[in-house]
Amino acid sequence: MISSTIIFILLGVLLVCLVAGVPIAFSLGLAGAATIAAASGVPFLVQIPLTLQRALADPVILAVPMYILMGEILYRGKVGQQLFDVANAWIGRIRGGTGVSAVTAFTFFAAIVGSSMASVLTIGRIAIPEMQKAGYPKRLSHGLSVVGGSLGILIPPSIPLIIYASLASVSPAQLFLAGLLPGLLIAAMLSVWAMLMAPRPKYAASSHWSGRAALRITLRALPDLALPVVVLGGIYLGIYTPTEAAGIGVVLALLLTVVLRQSLSLRELPEVMITATRHSAGLLAIVVGALVLGSALTLIGLPQFLAKQVMEAGVEPWIVLLIMNLVWIILGCFLEVISIILITVPVFVPIAVALGFDPLWFGILMVINMELAVITPPLGMNLFALKAILPEERIETIIRAALPSLAIVLTVLALVWIFPDIALVLTRL
Repeated sequence: MISSTIIFILLGVLLVCLVAGVPIAFSLGLAGAATIAAASGVPFLVQIPLTLQRALADPVILAVPMYILMGEILYRGKVGQQLFDVANAWIGRIRGGTGVSAVTAFTFFAAIVGSSMASVLTIGRIAIPEMQKAGYPKRLSHGLSVVGGSLGILIPPSIPLIIYASLASVSPAQLFLAGLLPGLLIAAMLSVWAMLMAPRPKYAASSHWSGRAALRITLRALPDLALPVVVLGGIYLGIYTPTEAAGIGVVLALLLTVVLRQSLSLRELPEVMITATRHSAGLLAIVVGALVLGSALTLIGLPQFLAKQVMEAGVEPWIVLLIMNLVWIILGCFLEVISIILITVPVFVPIAVALGFDPLWFGILMVINMELAVITPPLGMNLFALKAILPEERIETIIRAALPSLAIVLTVLALVWIFPDIALVLTRL
């Protein structure tokens, strides 16, 4: 039996810190340290550095800063323009083609950087003016950009998927495969939505089209298109690990932007490195705080206790899963994605496994919920990323534009829940 006093200390310290505005990394760490001290005594705190050293030496975690650096290089190197131009050259002439081109560019960029905000800031900056030029209403252009950017969370290589793989002790490569079809399904539904919402002839692209010109644009962008193929293909074929793929991706991104395209100068590289280091340090600080809290939870046996209680109570598994989804949605309104993953995975995964759920499938359900977190107010990060691109727009306008597209993410969430093979079929090949 877990002492109620220990639980009170854990929740009390965490809530007080969060309400007081203490950064999430320190809030998690202080709550964990206080719980460890209360449960086993202050001398036991000396184990924390050893735990952190072992955890941060995990090759999966080491991949995160490199993916962040790769994303920053490609963002500063304006790689997104090439991706959008290729898609628009082939698809732009159909009804709703500019919107479909934007979704296609978001999908390819997500397969390179693994970050939703970077996708919105890069592709959104390019696609929104084109959609507005084609006469798209704000509810369509803004909605496509907000949800299209969220694909960076689900389509591999995804930073949230990497962190989940480390915490849940599942194969990152298998998890990447599991996230591929659900991500493409969201992209396909966004494309259909774009075509349905683009009435003729106002949004129709120019009738003048040249296959030779489209081919020329594609050939010029082959290095950009090859980058996700090289990074992900090597992982899926077992040639290299996700961590090695991240290092290869950084080198290829530098060659592409600095040497081949020359869209990023050597003079800009120090600023790129500083920005990527700042983002990595902030993210890893949260990871460290969450690892301390996770150690405390393991020490007092809370995940195992909750799993046992759920099994003994005889609650239907789908009800437990529904409660978890509701917890994720509520937390998504107040916390950012990485914090939610780090807080809930150590508690939820043992329960899910005890109920017989596949941890790969469970991870994809969680990450789809995280897509909802980045596009729902009041803390939806993609909403504020779009606001940064469109400073003249009121945040209320952006939120209203994003709301209809929530239905697409919720639909895919329901489909993956009802038909697990959508996520698992590729992992069984």
